[in-house]
Amino acid sequence: MHSNNYTVAGHTFRILHQTENIAELLPSYEPFKQEDCSAEPIFTMTVDDSIQPCWQGERIGFFPCNAANFEVYRQGESLYQILILNDCNIPCGFLQGNTSMQEITIATRGSKENISFALNNALMLMFTYHTASRKTLLMHSSVVENSGKAYMFLGESGRGKSTHSDLWVKYIGGSTLINDDNPVVRISDDGTPIAYGSPWSGKRPIYKNVNYPIGGFTAIEQNAQNKIRRENVVTAFGILLSSCSTLKFDKDIHMNICGTISKVLEKLPIHTLQCRPDEEAALISSSTMRV
Repeated sequence: MHSNNYTVAGHTFRILHQTENIAELLPSYEPFKQEDCSAEPIFTMTVDDSIQPCWQGERIGFFPCNAANFEVYRQGESLYQILILNDCNIPCGFLQGNTSMQEITIATRGSKENISFALNNALMLMFTYHTASRKTLLMHSSVVENSGKAYMFLGESGRGKSTHSDLWVKYIGGSTLINDDNPVVRISDDGTPIAYGSPWSGKRPIYKNVNYPIGGFTAIEQNAQNKIRRENVVTAFGILLSSCSTLKFDKDIHMNICGTISKVLEKLPIHTLQCRPDEEAALISSSTMRV
């Protein structure tokens, strides 16, 4: 059995597998690989394609999350079973673990693409599960770095987050894209919100193992005019929560995520930018956030 350790946003997790091609299945994880790692993993996932689903017990629900869908069952009080389906609702992975989910097993099915999809989304799911109580958020966001700080653009798919990041890179000198879909936000010991690169970056392969203090958050909305406003705390909370990966079937995780969002709002304002995809929009958000 082979072992690979990865560290994302200071959290280490382990994959145990019998095949030697895990790097081919998970190429985006290579920048986060730890060759000599003494840290205790927050979870260990064993790849074992011999296990079979056993759909008995309570069906908790069906939960869409980005491109993946999860069907969750609970057997008694001690065992979760989670079916992973791709965006065509084709089953490609089956997770099994006790309620602590520290030791989990995954069986994969189908093509190389489906196996990679199942492993990647299982790791995202378990990362969210185990880091929510550790002042950590996995966020749907595009993020750039400028002058040693991270600036995060939020919004539903198609709202223009990636476009606005590209405008910063083009027009705001010194800007670099560090993640385009799922960066991690973690509260440091002194209370500072820090943005981290991750192995999860959507359609664009931006997998950077870097971290920067956050300079600001801005929700992006398309509009014929460019204008920006600072949101009140209630609205800001809703914007951040809607941008976080969460597990709706677990109330404790949801409450932990809400607690971390509150800590973010103690330190940083949230803005909404209604904008066109042009240079002026980038200059407006830059001048507002970089103060």
